[in-house]
Amino acid sequence: MTRRPLVALLAAAFLAPAGLAGPATPATAQVAIECPAPASPAAAAASAPAATPAAAPAEVAFPEGGGDLTVFAAASLTEAFEEIAAELEATNPGLAVTLNFGGSQALVTQIEQGAEADVFASANFAQMEAAEENGSIAGEPVVFVRNKLAIVVPTANPGGIGDPADLAADGVRLVLANPDVPVGRYAREALCLTGADPVAYGEGFVEAVAANIVSEEEDVRDVLAKVELGEADAGIVYVSDALVGGEAVSQIEIPEAVNRVAAYPIAAVAGGDAALAEAFIAYVLSPEGQGVLTGFGFEPAG
Repeated sequence: MTRRPLVALLAAAFLAPAGLAGPATPATAQVAIECPAPASPAAAAASAPAATPAAAPAEVAFPEGGGDLTVFAAASLTEAFEEIAAELEATNPGLAVTLNFGGSQALVTQIEQGAEADVFASANFAQMEAAEENGSIAGEPVVFVRNKLAIVVPTANPGGIGDPADLAADGVRLVLANPDVPVGRYAREALCLTGADPVAYGEGFVEAVAANIVSEEEDVRDVLAKVELGEADAGIVYVSDALVGGEAVSQIEIPEAVNRVAAYPIAAVAGGDAALAEAFIAYVLSPEGQGVLTGFGFEPAG
């Protein structure tokens, strides 16, 4: 069955909740990166949310006759969840899966403002917790996959970026997701960890990188698109998104010591179809679902 796009719910009012940055920051705007003190790998590890990934549950069958399942998911999950949805529709007659992708913060706002959904998959705990606090989540969120950060550059690499230190070079055009987007927050944490080592990366690293930010985007795919189109010399995305970029981009590794590991939680949405949500989440946690996700560059939840 053909997947039906979610159109009406993508109105601008849902995509720009009060207090969030606009779609992009003009190149002339002053951008700052605020770092906690001290910004160190040890401090970052201590502040990371504690969560134990759920073990794969026993197989949960979709209701006989299928049904309409709506999944709201972080933009970085696009290709993986599209493949999962196609597989589920092919093996469950009558099942129709609608997928709505975007920045996790925008998805929380959409759900809170009445958008109908059965499942929410976030790229971080902050947005899942926000959804829990506004009463949008039913049941306990579980970690279903993990991801890491990478720098992407256009294939021709006009900025001459070879490692994170080069992001501070004069004239480099850097694009990040805005600070309210999970990947934008993770990117800033990684940059702060990098700047905490002035011997390796130079004094004033964070300030120099901040001066090079020419745009702040609403989700990770907008960051990737800017780099693919040559509108930026570099962007920070997830490893899975760097793979999606294919031959249009090259990936620059961020060292393990200063990288950030994103844990993705998933949960049923309050007021949604509980049976469909349970079956979808069970499939995502199953060996089959995990195989699809790792095939797109994600890391297992365990």
